[in-house]
This record gives sequence, structure tokens and C-alpha cells, in this order.
Amino acid sequence: MSEFQKMSDRLSETGLYEVSSNSLIYAELKAYSEGLDMFFNELDEMLRECFVETAESYGLTMRESWLKRYNPDRTTASRRNAIIKALSVCQTDYTFEGMRKIRDSFNLNGNFYSYTSPLKVTFECTDTLTNSQKTILSNQMKKFMPCWLDFELISN
Repeated sequence: MSEFQKMSDRLSETGLYEVSSNSLIYAELKAYSEGLDMFFNELDEMLRECFVETAESYGLTMRESWLKRYNPDRTTASRRNAIIKALSVCQTDYTFEGMRKIRDSFNLNGNFYSYTSPLKVTFECTDTLTNSQKTILSNQMKKFMPCWLDFELISN
């Protein structure tokens, strides 16, 4: 129900006003309702973009920017999933499962390998990455590695 209809119904119920298409009150309510409809539509969009599960545009882009992830060619669902995975990573996720969460938060494909001499973890990415993306990914993953492990990123 539009704001015009709500206001019209409420005023008509009082019996004080007759809201007909040729009355001044009709024109006034139409003008008010245009502004109110626009305002409430903006509020609905803002509320939707506040939550990852319902965001569709700037809510996802803003979070991807904060998390240094940008996936413009991905679907909305995969972007949401990547953000949720990124937000679920914590400092204790230095296991292979934790490293997979980090990988998934970038919407990447690849495998992890560990070596004992020297102590090193290698991520072999099967996706094509730019140098900038390699740097960001490497820096993000290093944050979750124990200090005694070395990290290496291999990409096409």
C-alpha cells in the first residue's frame, strides 16, 4: 500500500476531509506521498544492504573493499559467501582448514602443500591473478600463518 493510500484512508475515516481526485487535499497528499515513497524505498534498500545475507550492491562492494576482496565478475551469492567466510576467519585458523577458509574468502581455487624442510606452506593457485591480487592474497594469508612457517604463493 502506498503512502498516498494510507494517508487518504486515514483522513477519510475522520469524516473531516473528502479525498477526491479534484480536491486540493488530494493534490497535497499526492505531493507528500511522492516524497515519502521515495524516502521509505531508500530506507528499505539501506536496511537490505546492511546485512551480508540480503545485500545486493553497495553493501557487498563496501565489505569487499574493507576486506580487500573484489570479485565483480562473481554472482551475488558467491560474493556473499566469500564475505561470510572472510568474516569467519580468526587468529586460531592456522590449520589447513583455516587456510581453506581464507582461500574461499577470495573465491579462489587451488591447493595447499606443506614442507618440513624448511618449514613452509605453499598455496598453488589454479586461477589467474594479477600481481596486485597476488600481493594482497599473500599478505592476507601470511597474517594467519604461525611465525615459524614460511608462506609461498604460486600462481599462473
